[in-house]
Amino acid sequence: MSKKLLATLIASGLSCGLAFAQNTPNVIDSPTASPAPLSQEAKDAKVQSKADYKARKKVADANKELSKADCETSADGSVERACKKEAKAAAKQDKAHAKTVYETEKKQIEDKDKATGK
Repeated sequence: MSKKLLATLIASGLSCGLAFAQNTPNVIDSPTASPAPLSQEAKDAKVQSKADYKARKKVADANKELSKADCETSADGSVERACKKEAKAAAKQDKAHAKTVYETEKKQIEDKDKATGK
């Protein structure tokens, strides 16, 4: 095949594919697929809640690293390993608490928004 013929076939195939993609209905636009929109205040509260959650996780990671560093300087051997495990467990617990707080706040925001009827 010549290069021009091959290029023409590819171009026509692509244009048919694009035409098909433009004519297919968008699932996102269907009215049954989307939940009720949140008010701007609720959206802002959700964004703030998510930011707080991420900050809590970062604080837990930072505390873990600090605790591990303390373990390295103050303990040796099995005591050091035990100390590091405790630091890791504490960080895991802090992250779980942060997630629980975030999910509770998120639910409260959605419930409050539904109650106001916006």
